[in-house]
Amino acid sequence: MRARFDEAADVDAPPSRLSADGVYAAAFQRRRRRATAWTVCGTAVVALVAGLGTGLLGAPSGTPAPAQSAEGRPPGVRDGSIVTIAAADAEHLYAGVWGCTGSGGAAQCTLNLVGSDDGGRTWTVRMRNFDGDLYAPATGSLLRILEKDNDDPQGPKLLHVPWVSRDGGRTWVELRAGAGTMPQVPAGGWIQCAAPQRLGDPCVLIGADPVNARSAPLATQPDLDVDGIVGAYADGRLWVTGRERTGEHRPAVAVSRDGGRSWSAHVFTRAETGESPSDQYSFVRPASTDGVTGYTIISTPDPTDSTGVGPTTRATAGIKTLVFRTGDGGLTWQAVHPSQTLPRRYYQDADAYVAADGSHVVLTSDNPPYTWYTSTDGGNSYHPANQPGLGGALLHKDGARVLAAGPGAYLAFDDEALYQSADGLRWTRSVIRPQG
Repeated sequence: MRARFDEAADVDAPPSRLSADGVYAAAFQRRRRRATAWTVCGTAVVALVAGLGTGLLGAPSGTPAPAQSAEGRPPGVRDGSIVTIAAADAEHLYAGVWGCTGSGGAAQCTLNLVGSDDGGRTWTVRMRNFDGDLYAPATGSLLRILEKDNDDPQGPKLLHVPWVSRDGGRTWVELRAGAGTMPQVPAGGWIQCAAPQRLGDPCVLIGADPVNARSAPLATQPDLDVDGIVGAYADGRLWVTGRERTGEHRPAVAVSRDGGRSWSAHVFTRAETGESPSDQYSFVRPASTDGVTGYTIISTPDPTDSTGVGPTTRATAGIKTLVFRTGDGGLTWQAVHPSQTLPRRYYQDADAYVAADGSHVVLTSDNPPYTWYTSTDGGNSYHPANQPGLGGALLHKDGARVLAAGPGAYLAFDDEALYQSADGLRWTRSVIRPQG
């Protein structure tokens, strides 16, 4: 099936970001989330949220309960197993954790929101029977996206409703859309994409004001079709991705240094990537932890490797992996990676992050067990990464990812434990045991 998908992508067509790798990875993660739905579960929706930290999606509601184990619980669900994590900084951490009691017919499990205000040393329960998708878009705020039916038959079937908490997840208030526009993102706020009316439509950038529980479109929008948000950084710096509105609709990065009052965009042209008009490509959302140094990966067909994909050929045949680096806050980008030592594949968003020392760390495999490569020379060459403390069950977890939640705050998790790092290179494993 993967081979047939890639063969179909070889026909002449407008440039596309679709790849077999992306489709398979997304389906893999959806299947895993559905398998954990039981008793109480969250709702899996697509919500593009900017900030210093972004939690992983929870399990969807309304899914039939899977077959129970001998303990009366579904496979993979046990007391203390982690479903999602979020963080805005190194001290304020949050997680969705299963709490289970009893066994057999008396077994009961609920998904609880737990939090830590001391960097993970101690945890407390903030909300029981937690549902929705969890994000930490700014220090001092949590965002929860709930899904509900739309009463308007002319609109989308489901509505995604944002709720904000300013006390660590203990109480919540709906973030309501206000009239007019916002000149810039308010202090303590963030940006997010308004849900498009149709699949594939560009989004409108929304400014969120957690103090007044209000949101409104930014008065000035980037001059491109926005499709995602990279992050919000110090001094009002914002990064978003999209495509140019005219010409060939090439991939682009737009940055703001004044909280969204003005924008500058860099378009990745064919002259930079070496593509022909009929080529396909994949564009990975840039990785940065400080809003100054960042990397993005663009994968294109390689005209010098025309083996193609077939039943007996490797899946990466005919792929060229390009890396671009910025050192001036996303205003200009330079092609690096002349060594071509990064494994060739169609990379996905969140496959890479920037460590505290500026190293570019990239997840390089599609299926478990996962491996990482690291560049310590500005993206010129990549080598297999040995990250002490990060391994074991995590390397075999479907959809394993590292959450770079800002300087000094790198997180990952598997079903059993949380992994933390101050530099993104050396890790400590701990088990979440909430109190209260």
